[in-house]
Amino acid sequence: MSRVSVLSALALTALLLATPMLAADDAATLYKGSGRLSFEPQVTAAGATVTVTGPGGFYSQEEFASAANAAFEISTNMADGAYTYRLVLHPRVGAATRRAMDQARATGDDFTAEVLAAELAIDPISGSFTVRNGAIVNEALVESAAAISQTDSGFEATSDAATFNNVNAAAQVFATDVIVQGSECVGFDCVASESFGFDTLRLKENNLRIHFDDTSSSASFPSNDWRIVANDSSNGGANYLAFEDATAGRTPFKVEAGAIANALYVDSDGDVGVGTANPVVEVHSVDGNTPTLRLEQDGSNGFTPQTWDIAGNETNFFVRDVTNGSKLPFRIEPGAPDNSLYIDSTGNIGLGVTNPGNELVISANDRPAIQLIDTTETEKWEIKRSGSGLAFVNDTNGTNLVLFDSGIVRMGSSSTSGSEVFLLQANGDLAIAGALSQGSDRNSKQNIVPVTREEILEKVMQLPIARWEYKLRPDVEHVGPMAQDFHALFGLGPSDRRISTLDTSGVALAAVQALHQKLEEKQLEIDTLSQRLEALEARLAQ
Repeated sequence: MSRVSVLSALALTALLLATPMLAADDAATLYKGSGRLSFEPQVTAAGATVTVTGPGGFYSQEEFASAANAAFEISTNMADGAYTYRLVLHPRVGAATRRAMDQARATGDDFTAEVLAAELAIDPISGSFTVRNGAIVNEALVESAAAISQTDSGFEATSDAATFNNVNAAAQVFATDVIVQGSECVGFDCVASESFGFDTLRLKENNLRIHFDDTSSSASFPSNDWRIVANDSSNGGANYLAFEDATAGRTPFKVEAGAIANALYVDSDGDVGVGTANPVVEVHSVDGNTPTLRLEQDGSNGFTPQTWDIAGNETNFFVRDVTNGSKLPFRIEPGAPDNSLYIDSTGNIGLGVTNPGNELVISANDRPAIQLIDTTETEKWEIKRSGSGLAFVNDTNGTNLVLFDSGIVRMGSSSTSGSEVFLLQANGDLAIAGALSQGSDRNSKQNIVPVTREEILEKVMQLPIARWEYKLRPDVEHVGPMAQDFHALFGLGPSDRRISTLDTSGVALAAVQALHQKLEEKQLEIDTLSQRLEALEARLAQ
């Protein structure tokens, strides 16, 4: 199936199962009280998230299992000032769509995931409110403008209160180009003695908007309307400068009043500075305390909400899992050496090395080591270089050492020669300080079935015996059967899960017992024949 046909099928499935995309104004209705914001969803939603930010670094985010309960309560610790709210409605996701989305995520198929999520998305709702003396200011109050009346010479201000609706017709209409060789003031509050300073164009009144109304009527020409907005017109609204997509009813760009100098700065090279006028890379963020980038998946497209922070300060660079208790699963301290962690194109990992030849390679100037810490048992172990070999050490008390060095394996409380409890020499000699026990306890076994000794003895008798030497020890001669012959006769080996290759000693013991039984039987037969012989000799003597 082509990519286009896959897209069409997935899009159709999503359309059948998902909630249609809705603009912010259609998704919910906002109600403002003196001490509470509440939202009435106009679409079916599985839940909601309400986020509020404000003066002094105020931040609040609350999840609601039911979108109908989405709200924000004013608290006593909120300072006076302008606040911004954001409502995210989580769309309901059908079971089939959820499975498809999860599968797309699991397989890294971002294209399919985006197609499915696009049909579920509900635009977040954002806005502002102002707190004064512990309460939300009354938004119903309307600010008045100076009244306007028409005279022979044009418009003039009067003392009566009036609004925009007082002006219904233009004083002058120009059907040609207009050139103003000076500055211009537009608005109800402009005066004859206006002092422009360096301003060429000034808008002056209590509601300031510039509307770009594109009247293109052909479908082949762009016709979207735009608006530049300065401040909310409602009481308690926010102070800002924004670019509004008037056709869609969205505000993609907004700058709040009081933003720091150079909050967003683009230099001549196209580098973007956040908090700096001197960006030196494509995106350069500056802050006096832990500059941070937040990545927030808000749930508006049907995926589970998840928030990550990427940040750095004088103690470390880190990734923070905000959603799960602000844990820090990844950290790098300043001054870490080159290639502290290196992953090559094959997935091999190097610690201190740029070309790891295996899945994990550790390179260090002084005795590289791996430390294993069990916090529940307060135990600490190390795997490290020791001399020319490798050591395993219980570093909690410095005992229980295993040392591999020059073909020798030592086990004991230290690496000192003569103190070990286990010593395997390079030539294969093995010495232990204690007793050697095998795992022959009946309680460790199952499916115990008696074996016929005669059968074992018969097969042992068929084993070919040879004289041979190990390739690694040609100076030592051995006599015995070959392992392949042993396995062929008895059916022992890795392919037979019931019998281990380590049970050859058990077969030998069974053979000894069978021989002993045969000897006892023969001895009994001899004793019986001897008795009969003695009886016959006695009779002959009589």
